[in-house]
Amino acid sequence: MGPGCAVGLLLLCSLGGAARVLHSLRYFKFAVSDPSPGVPRYQDMGYVDGVPFVHYDSESKRYQPRTQWIAANVDQEYWVGQTHIGRGNEQISYSNLNVVRDRYNQSGRAQTLQYISGCDLLDDGSIKGYSEYTYDGQDFIAFDMDTMTFIAADAAAQVTKRKWEHDGSVAESWKNYLENTCVEWLKNYVRYGQLELERRVPPTVRVSGKETDGILTLTCRAHGFYPRPIVLSWLKDSEVRDQDTQWGSIAPNSDGTYYMWASIEASPRDKDRYRCQVEHASLLQPGLYALEPQSDLHSTLLVVAVVMLIIILITMGGVFWKRTLGKAPCPEGGRQGRSCCSGEP
Repeated sequence: MGPGCAVGLLLLCSLGGAARVLHSLRYFKFAVSDPSPGVPRYQDMGYVDGVPFVHYDSESKRYQPRTQWIAANVDQEYWVGQTHIGRGNEQISYSNLNVVRDRYNQSGRAQTLQYISGCDLLDDGSIKGYSEYTYDGQDFIAFDMDTMTFIAADAAAQVTKRKWEHDGSVAESWKNYLENTCVEWLKNYVRYGQLELERRVPPTVRVSGKETDGILTLTCRAHGFYPRPIVLSWLKDSEVRDQDTQWGSIAPNSDGTYYMWASIEASPRDKDRYRCQVEHASLLQPGLYALEPQSDLHSTLLVVAVVMLIIILITMGGVFWKRTLGKAPCPEGGRQGRSCCSGEP
């Protein structure tokens, strides 16, 4: 059975720290009760190490490649099988969305049901599995692979929890998929796309500061890194200050690399106590970056003004010399033709 199996119900996960995760496989499935124009009612997207490699939606009704390496390494039988699974997952997602809407007694507006599943290969040889459902952007129910139980977010999800835990086959099916099928396909995909997936591009990091009303906002920007997982942390006197930090999402660049930022507010007098710590697979150890020194704008303008004044004075002096001192004197009582300072023209 392929990696997108039409089984069960799922919950959102984190990729974890970049220092531990070697490779990851994720499937994101979205069902919308009332889609807007141009938005499919159902979509299913697969990612390896954060890179989209397959896609299915309710308009095309088939799985399609998103990278050259998957297209070059699988046969038609693979696409037929994945398309069959995609169509099954589409119908299951519609059914689940209707059930959840009824639980919350909602109708008359668009609701979404998101279904996420996947697995990680870690650098210590272990694996992690994830499965989760979210409804309208809020947690609904998740599967805990270690305890073989389901975690319900509220009373509506408790109904599903009791039903699935009473039927032990649901948990067994998910555990088998996450521990075996998912990991097997992830290893295959990593092998297919090894040249791209295992390349390492270190980030270019810049730390800047902007002071407003006595508050200094320090911003750490990481540009042009690959693979996607990265961790940016602000440290004050070597202590991680995650509770005071704001992060931007990891965004793709046009060249296939990624970009991210993290900012923190500080007292201007404490600026030298802060460091931005960057953890990425391309770095042998975490990098530490301080606020870059900025030249005084007024001093810079003053220097530029002085230089310009010197240039003007030199230029004017040269013109004056050519017009006056630069002329040869006329002989006493004589003339030098038209150029003589005292003779007739």
